[in-house]
Amino acid sequence: MARRKKFYQKIKEGPITERAMPAGIRDSAEFQQLLAGGIVRREKRGRGYVYRVAVPPAFESFWQASFPVDTEGGGPLDGAANVARFRDSKARKRPGKRIFLLRGWQEVIVNDTPLNLEKHTTNFGFFAASVLKAGISKVCSVENLEVFLAAEAVLGSSWVFLHPYGRIGKQLIGGIRAEEWLHFPDYDYTGLEEYLRIKEVHPHTRLYVPEELESLHRRFSKPLKAGARMKNRTRLSTLPEVVRVRTLLEKTGHFLEQEVLLL
Repeated sequence: MARRKKFYQKIKEGPITERAMPAGIRDSAEFQQLLAGGIVRREKRGRGYVYRVAVPPAFESFWQASFPVDTEGGGPLDGAANVARFRDSKARKRPGKRIFLLRGWQEVIVNDTPLNLEKHTTNFGFFAASVLKAGISKVCSVENLEVFLAAEAVLGSSWVFLHPYGRIGKQLIGGIRAEEWLHFPDYDYTGLEEYLRIKEVHPHTRLYVPEELESLHRRFSKPLKAGARMKNRTRLSTLPEVVRVRTLLEKTGHFLEQEVLLL
């Protein structure tokens, strides 16, 4: 943790040469997602390359979520501090929060603050924040970043598209107030499980299933990843949309990536 924090503190302060990048951090899913989201960029500098923060507000949200500060004492609250002060490393529970990327053309409320999302979407492609709660009229959660950045091509511009940085818990799902919720995943066991998790908290949630799912599956599906397993919640679900996708997975052993819908 100390090495990771030291690295992100350094890149927060200025560019880091590619040669100085720790391989473990450079190749991590966390850092690769920062690159994919355009929050950090790799740029040519002289004879080599550097990595620099390209979207400071988004990086600051990532920093605050990754390295939370103890609001009472003003310093980091780590496991050791918990032990020293509470004699139990789990005695003090950190407030749940997660970085969300938001994209859309509507007014939304994030952490009790009104936000002109259209301005951020037009200027930067998305808005990133460490979200505790939000108010969004029509939200569409999108599993993959590439599809999130172009989801309006499939679903139109009436939705606010949401892409979480990592998996989100029920507490944070419940912190989002939405009149309509659409989930747009990969059509595999993980996608179905995530849909059912959201639907437990927001019963009105719908799963986006293209009308031509079976045809697309025949043309573009890929073998399920090694170790892919169906959880009981998905196995026992009788929801028609879940049964439809699950049947394809069980019969063929193949799944459909949502990126196919951008073709």
